[in-house]
Amino acid sequence: MAETQFILVVEDDPILKNLLGHTLAGKYQTLYASDGNEAIALFEQNKPKLVLLDIMLPTVDGYTVLQSIRSRTDEYKNVPIIMVSNLGQQSDKDKALSMGANDYLVKAEVPIEDIVHKIESMIGAEQIAAGSVPPTAPTA
Repeated sequence: MAETQFILVVEDDPILKNLLGHTLAGKYQTLYASDGNEAIALFEQNKPKLVLLDIMLPTVDGYTVLQSIRSRTDEYKNVPIIMVSNLGQQSDKDKALSMGANDYLVKAEVPIEDIVHKIESMIGAEQIAAGSVPPTAPTA
């Protein structure tokens, strides 16, 4: 039997959390954290395959969660992390990427389908539910 593959969604906005949950249902087992401390605990307990991480969170911000994951000494320090934030300044993007985020998406600028496509491209087609076909990326 295949090992369960978790995606950790770290988001304190209940509307976006529900939207992501409905969109990812049937494709991935999804865990939710509403603040940074909960995110770090769930990451430790479940070793997710990918993290969707907001920056502005109660208790501990997303940058601190990102730093906590990237400072690990095991193979989980390299788990793909997609920052999904309303902070759209280039300095925010640069900071997250320099700290080790794999990508940075601005919530207001990205349709939910693009977030799903990013997830699929980062963790591979083998994780996609049976019957789903990943979109092919154009070659440059």
